[in-house]
Amino acid sequence: MITRYCLKCPGCAEAFDARLGVEPTRGTRFYLPCPHCGLSIRGSMSGTELENHRIAIECEVLSDSAPESPDGRVVTINPFVPSRYDADTFTPMGSFPTMTLLQALGDHAFAEFQSERHSALEAGRDQWPTVRMLFQYYLQGNTAMFVRIAQQQLGLAWEPSTSHERTTVAYQAMGAVTTVITGTTGTTSANVIGRFSRKHFAAMKRHKDHLATFRRRGQSSAALERDVFTELNRFVEHHESWEMGLLGRFFGPGGNNAFDDLVLYRDEFSMVRDLYQHGFELACKCLWPLVAAQNTVKRGSPDDFGAAHPDRVPENKRPRNLDKFDKLPNAFKIAYVAQVPGWEPFESLLNNRRRNTIGHATAHHDLQTGRVVSDESPSGMTYLEFLGEVLGVFEALSTLAQVLRASRVASSPDFGPFE
Repeated sequence: MITRYCLKCPGCAEAFDARLGVEPTRGTRFYLPCPHCGLSIRGSMSGTELENHRIAIECEVLSDSAPESPDGRVVTINPFVPSRYDADTFTPMGSFPTMTLLQALGDHAFAEFQSERHSALEAGRDQWPTVRMLFQYYLQGNTAMFVRIAQQQLGLAWEPSTSHERTTVAYQAMGAVTTVITGTTGTTSANVIGRFSRKHFAAMKRHKDHLATFRRRGQSSAALERDVFTELNRFVEHHESWEMGLLGRFFGPGGNNAFDDLVLYRDEFSMVRDLYQHGFELACKCLWPLVAAQNTVKRGSPDDFGAAHPDRVPENKRPRNLDKFDKLPNAFKIAYVAQVPGWEPFESLLNNRRRNTIGHATAHHDLQTGRVVSDESPSGMTYLEFLGEVLGVFEALSTLAQVLRASRVASSPDFGPFE
């Protein structure tokens, strides 16, 4: 849906027409450029239904029916779809945001993108609230309410009467929704979890030390489990603000060039960066089960790193056991995981160099260029690329939550006292 306004720039005081694309939203902060002087004018919108939709723009609204401004200047933006910064009525590439995506992606990729995007938005809106209730009851240890929600709202046909069964049900429900939100294009979660599960189960059968380690560490990871769920919930609650990060996964070879001049007119950098940074740190705390399983399968002990050290890790930093691994800088932890065949994607999902650029104290969203820049990286990255990094962290964290589940199941009191 497109709404039209005639606005007066608070800077140069010139009038111009604005065509603003709107979608159902719980809250979106956006901006639009004055076509006369380039001033970025902020605004916000909210409302999940047409009748309660509200738009506020931080300038004088001369008309909400948008008669043409004296010189015909027009700005067209949609905070939910990228478009060209300088697009106007007569600019075909970028003036109609949805058409821009269709032209740039092609019919097939556009249809696939729209399908995955809508499925993700629906999963977060319709399914996640039930998962959130279920997981909260799981964390509280409220068995009666956990079983009620699992059976009545998720359709579970049996009663999870043991602690490890409830852990499994809670994580499976969470994973079912986070998988849809992540999408299927360009994802590696299923491969990572599958390879880990095979290594983990093989290690448990052959080496008692492996199970003992997972039981001990699982018992002490209750706080980490709560933190991971809390952060995933924050990601989902603010999904609208970063969901367009999915777009980058539909570019063909060289397709990034088609989007060099496109801007997503959202003004939510600080909040989304906070999600990114917290998610990145938590994900790195959940990497240990991967290296533990690899160490046991290869060398018979979860603490044995052998001589298989990444080149970038200095000799005096190479861990002798998992406790030492926990204390490594994140970049080194990621390197140990990424050297295992099949787990290389973590190098991209948790790219430490890009994390340093985004997390730098001077990093900010330059509304004049639509790029995230800092003193350390003046050229920075486009806002769409930044959102792609946020999606990558969400994928990594939601994947590693399923990996962490193995330690929580192993530490269940159902299996008797620890040795």
